[in-house]
Amino acid sequence: MRTTVLKTAALKKQLIYLLIIISLLLTACATGAKSEQLAPDWFKVLEETEDDNCYLIKISTFAVGETETADKAVEELYNRIMEISGKGALFSKPEDQNKLKEILRSVMETEQPLEGIISLHRQEWVSDDESSYYYGAFCIYKSASEVLNERLMDAYYSNNDILNAYLAAADAYEAEMKYYSAAEEYLKAALYVHQQSEPLSADIAQLYIDKAGYLLARITVSRVQAPENAFANTMIAEPFHLLCSSEDAMISDVEFLVRYEGKKRDGGRGQFERRLVSNTSGILEFYHPFIPFSGDAQISFKTGSRDFQSTVQTLGDDGLDVAALSSWMNDSSMDYSISVESASRKLPMGIVLLHTDITGTALKNNDSSVGLAEALNQDGYQVSVMTLDPAEISRISEPAFLRDIRAYFKDDYVRVVFGTVGIQDFESRDDSYRVKTGGVLKVVDVVSGDVLMTLNLDKSVESRSNTLAISASFRELGKAFAQEMIRSLE
Repeated sequence: MRTTVLKTAALKKQLIYLLIIISLLLTACATGAKSEQLAPDWFKVLEETEDDNCYLIKISTFAVGETETADKAVEELYNRIMEISGKGALFSKPEDQNKLKEILRSVMETEQPLEGIISLHRQEWVSDDESSYYYGAFCIYKSASEVLNERLMDAYYSNNDILNAYLAAADAYEAEMKYYSAAEEYLKAALYVHQQSEPLSADIAQLYIDKAGYLLARITVSRVQAPENAFANTMIAEPFHLLCSSEDAMISDVEFLVRYEGKKRDGGRGQFERRLVSNTSGILEFYHPFIPFSGDAQISFKTGSRDFQSTVQTLGDDGLDVAALSSWMNDSSMDYSISVESASRKLPMGIVLLHTDITGTALKNNDSSVGLAEALNQDGYQVSVMTLDPAEISRISEPAFLRDIRAYFKDDYVRVVFGTVGIQDFESRDDSYRVKTGGVLKVVDVVSGDVLMTLNLDKSVESRSNTLAISASFRELGKAFAQEMIRSLE
């Protein structure tokens, strides 16, 4: 019996809720019907249309009070603008929405248009004892999308000092026809804006990217000259020349990364890089420091600094369109190949070695120089012992010594072997003598002053004569140095 009572109570409660809902629906329908009955004739006959300039729309709302009705009218008007302009996603921040809604309220109150976005066609208020009714017709301009963009740009970016500094620098460079430098500033601006994650950040960043692409497209990079052949480990007299130009000027400050092969500290092959820019005549000039190995040497000129290339990569990874930038960099980059021959046996080489005794005192001995020269000449090298006093090696510093070599012997020799060799150990054994000699030799390019090779060797010789033992040890040391040079020096 108790269960039946509970079920009956629950059923009564559901019936009450259902009656309330039906009542509300009937009231709403009645109010809606009443709203239609109270609508002015001009509103009833007016149809929403589209012409070349705008969309004519109708708004009708009602509420208990006039303020509430106006609020609903503003909300509906805002929604129609977002729908037609397609800018709803950009106006995601409440402060941006509220600011625009306040302006729309002002349009209704003052009947003054919001330029480029909306204007009032006609409106009318109607009221009765229960509600306040609003009827309005508005023109939403087809320029609304663009104007809303501009308003957001002004709101978020017009007073940004960092962004304005980039844009001012870009304008200044462009006025000087330094198009690469101007494009670089636009890319900095694009990256900065995009990282702010504000409304329109992607659109504005893309605008600056497109501007950079337009400026870079005005720059043509062309080949002027380049060496085709070279000797290994020898200064290349002829430079590489690229020309950066546009239709109306030579373009300076175009930046390149030059990548080439060289010798590492451990003597192995390594990749090196140098940053260069075009001069006021639009010429990019690169003197290869010298190529350490024979064979085909590859040299590449890639447009754009590391930061420039990194910025383009980052913007592309973030989903922005950098195709024009990448295309220009690829089209403007240059690759070269130089055929490099070993120079060792073709270039005149001089030898000057200081000989010392076990105490470091200079000796009037030239056996290591002679042994070195004989062994190299037998292998096809063009070598001769220099007339320079070997004692000069110990009297002045190495940089000063190399400057003197360059000043006095650059017309006679392309390379010079210099260094100090000496008696390191002397031992008497019954009726024989053992002499150990050793030292450090360097091979230097006379013009550049670059050290091409450093050798540190020693040699021991035994003889019944102390004089012969010293002479033979020095001579064998020279031959040992020659073998290393034949094996390793390009």
